[in-house]
Amino acid sequence: MDTSTIVLCDRRWLNLRKTVLLPAALVLAAMIAAMVFALTVILPDGLWDKLPALIVEKLSKLNWGDALLGHLDGLFLFCIILGQILYLKQAQQFERLTLSPDGIRYTSPLPRILKRLKPDWSLAWNEVCKAELGSLNARLNNPEFVLLTLYSAAGKQRIFPVHWVNAGNYSRPAFRFRFALASPARDEIFKSAMASEVVRYISNRLPQLSIEQATGAAEVLTSLEKHPHGRMALGIVALLILYAIADFVAIPYSYVDEPSALLHLFIPAGIVGAILARIWLHKSTLPAAENNGLALLIGMLVAVAMVPGALRINALTDSDGGTTYDYYVTQSRDGVVLRPVIEGMPVIDYFAKKKFWNEFGKDDTYPVRLQKGVLEFYQFDSSIIVDDIRARDKY
Repeated sequence: MDTSTIVLCDRRWLNLRKTVLLPAALVLAAMIAAMVFALTVILPDGLWDKLPALIVEKLSKLNWGDALLGHLDGLFLFCIILGQILYLKQAQQFERLTLSPDGIRYTSPLPRILKRLKPDWSLAWNEVCKAELGSLNARLNNPEFVLLTLYSAAGKQRIFPVHWVNAGNYSRPAFRFRFALASPARDEIFKSAMASEVVRYISNRLPQLSIEQATGAAEVLTSLEKHPHGRMALGIVALLILYAIADFVAIPYSYVDEPSALLHLFIPAGIVGAILARIWLHKSTLPAAENNGLALLIGMLVAVAMVPGALRINALTDSDGGTTYDYYVTQSRDGVVLRPVIEGMPVIDYFAKKKFWNEFGKDDTYPVRLQKGVLEFYQFDSSIIVDDIRARDKY
């Protein structure tokens, strides 16, 4: 390799053990210590010898499918954290920016099957026709967010120059706590960016190329209603709200259990919605605060829309289209409880006291149509029962 070729690493990943893995290990150790302490308090000394056998016995009898589905939210969160740690590890080992006399080359840390999400790219110096220092939005208050854009006939490539350092001679500055109400001046921020290894290398290799500061004159769209991403995001928010309200009123199905028992379905759906929305908003010129706020709002609304949406999905994926079961009608102080004739079917505690239910004696049964689809929870067609109650109330 030519001696003037330098390979740079993203400095954010250089101290990965200290910034990510060590805190994660400390949290895990604290959880294990708390569990051991709880077992010490709960279990008598004589049971410690039997504890491994008890754990093995419980695990052997566990229905892993139901257990994983019942804790889908925790499993999803674990997968996100694990995926983030694996990505950071990959980035530390493989993500590189190579500057050579021929040009600039970026190497993505993602495996081949995921390269399309963050592909490798390269650009020869003789292809570069313009270079600009700017930012993704108007609120530039840190050199970390200065963006270098290299233009060519084929398109443009963007990098954050301050992030890239030579690992061999880089030492992280000592932490200093500073409290300041005012942000650094733009000139100072761009001066720090111009001192980065990437910009210095480009300036030395291409002295004829003037690196412009684009944010001073650039028109940045930060208003949601004026920005195309902002308008589309507001449209998505409106559609989610309208769907949640309309389908909640119109849907003929009802949950057997309280919807709060299915948070393991709603929360992951909201997290996925927020992540996808943030990925989509990443390339917009909206400020980061607006992007994060919109992604969080969309995620919350996706979770809310899943309350009626889960009923729809469960009904559509029931291969039998629903099965009718007989239920005993039992009167309680607060309302009517429907108890199944067939053992193992769910109890339905849903209806208030009405004249309709007074017609049923102790051993009388009432047919209820139940459904159970891919989401593995029971729901019933409440519209049929409501129609029967209303028809009785007319007389």
